[in-house]
Amino acid sequence: MPSMFPGQDERDYPRSVITLTQIETFLALVEEGGVARAAERLGVGRSTVSAHAKLIADEIGHHHFRRHQGGQVVTDSGLDAHGRLGALLTQANFCLENFKSGNPRTPSFVTVQLPFGFPGSVFEQALDRTTKRLTGVCLLPSFAKTAPTDELGCAYLPWDADTGLMPDRWLLLRHGATPCAKGSAIKLADLAGLRLQTPRLPAALQGSLTALAEQANATLDWTDGGLPELLPLIAQSPKAAAIVPAGLFNPALVDGLVTATLVESTHLDPAIAVGGLEFPEIARLLKEELQQVLGKRLAAPAARAPRAASADTLSLKYCRSFLVLYEEGNVGRAAQRLSIVQPALTVQLHRIEEDVGCSLFSRSHHGLSANERADVLYRLLRPLIASFNGTLRHLRASADKTTAPIRIGLMPALDDESVMSQGFARALDKWSRRHADDVLQVMEGYSGTLVRWLQNGAVDFALVDRVFTDADLILEPIVEDKMAVVVAEGSDLVAPGPVGLRQLAHLPLVLPSARHGLRTLLAQSLHRAGLTLQPRIEVDSMAGCLNMVKIARYATLLPMGSVYESRGRRGVSVHEIVDPQIVRTICLARLRSKPYREAETDFLAELRLAFANPAEPPPLPASRDFYGPARQFT
Repeated sequence: MPSMFPGQDERDYPRSVITLTQIETFLALVEEGGVARAAERLGVGRSTVSAHAKLIADEIGHHHFRRHQGGQVVTDSGLDAHGRLGALLTQANFCLENFKSGNPRTPSFVTVQLPFGFPGSVFEQALDRTTKRLTGVCLLPSFAKTAPTDELGCAYLPWDADTGLMPDRWLLLRHGATPCAKGSAIKLADLAGLRLQTPRLPAALQGSLTALAEQANATLDWTDGGLPELLPLIAQSPKAAAIVPAGLFNPALVDGLVTATLVESTHLDPAIAVGGLEFPEIARLLKEELQQVLGKRLAAPAARAPRAASADTLSLKYCRSFLVLYEEGNVGRAAQRLSIVQPALTVQLHRIEEDVGCSLFSRSHHGLSANERADVLYRLLRPLIASFNGTLRHLRASADKTTAPIRIGLMPALDDESVMSQGFARALDKWSRRHADDVLQVMEGYSGTLVRWLQNGAVDFALVDRVFTDADLILEPIVEDKMAVVVAEGSDLVAPGPVGLRQLAHLPLVLPSARHGLRTLLAQSLHRAGLTLQPRIEVDSMAGCLNMVKIARYATLLPMGSVYESRGRRGVSVHEIVDPQIVRTICLARLRSKPYREAETDFLAELRLAFANPAEPPPLPASRDFYGPARQFT
């Protein structure tokens, strides 16, 4: 099927661990200004809010919040992520609503420029209300630090810039104990002698605010931080005060320790322009809604805006699955492309059709045939996933990558004397000397789990013992390790020297279960020789297998490099498997599409060097067993 979106590979649906639910949690955390308030708004536990925020930060590579007096405040990178992820959630919700409405036409998505850095402002509320008045059009916010010119959007401008400006008011924020008559405005004369803190404001407001302070005989302290940084200071000091436009103020950020009072209206009030020469009707509706929302804010500056209930939407994982099913027209091929088992994808398809409320495919022995509703859904979800991928690329590219941990997946090693442990330790030691400020996170799991983590973005790269084909992954062999029979020292289960492959079928074996990569390797090797393995006991842990070997009359099969140097201490003998050999190949697995920063590239290089130049084993003593070379390197 030809691509409907030129310039994008139609098979390019990279996986991500981020979900729409986690995005909604992150948005609530930014807009509410605290974990407790976000948890209350969403009806979830505080630990859930914190976990979702951390997952998004780890995925993107940003610190979205930093410690400040009175708690945590959102950073500029957090504000950028809020704006872009918020637009993505709006698009996702609109797609499902539009599809369920039965509208056969593909909707339009129009970008609206809004002032950057003020989540929960009246502009976002007006945008949502305007979208509800339009048919087949969704307005997506784009937060700009500079005022738009001819683009559709809202911005603050000087009063003399245009005659069609909308009046806003200055809002004074003070300690909650400050007496103030209910409903009354602060006179300019009452500002005399005050030192007013100002958050970072649009450039067009600086001139009028400076003139206002001079007229009121007040002092302005310009800051480069956001309003969330100033509010804790105001809450803690009765003498502190801040001034902002009412339209940019988010009442959800304040509690009983801060009061918000309008300053009397003057010719120096903030002024809002709504522009959009290309979309005059949308601009007219946006201005109407903005006037209503702003009017309510001016009437009750500290009143929290009502929050709409969360909209139902498809999960991003299901969106990707549907796109692949649609393009492949076959569950088996789609499952292979998504690297999941076919029954799981079939379950996902049923869930997708349940969520959208209709059948999407007709089934036959030839595969899947998409119906008209599937065509409509494809036209909706394809640009949504493209937007999601573009958003992630932007946020990751703009991240301060020195703060993001490097996450590596590692197979469990038997002990610190194994090839895996020693090679990894050597690489880590050399790398950490040059990257003292970088953090490495190691996550252990069997190869199948590590591959899933890699595909889902939970780790940046992994060391696995499976060689397979995946279009999204690069598997680079870095070390080969021969398999061997391990028995208790002095055991008569095997004769001295190597063990032939056909002898394995007659040994009382304790082996890892089928989910372990070693078991898969052994089963494949014996199958090629027309043999099968029938272990007496299955134990996933290599240490557990060795314990059974030592206390009972069993044999186990392990990589020589995992037990070679500890054989004497463990009281076991090691016999290489021959005729033919069984070789475990350890691969460095990484995503083909993932860009790697300098610290990651350096660690990959150290891993290759560590395994390519291992420490030499000690001389072998004369013994009745055969140890053989423990390592062969590519």
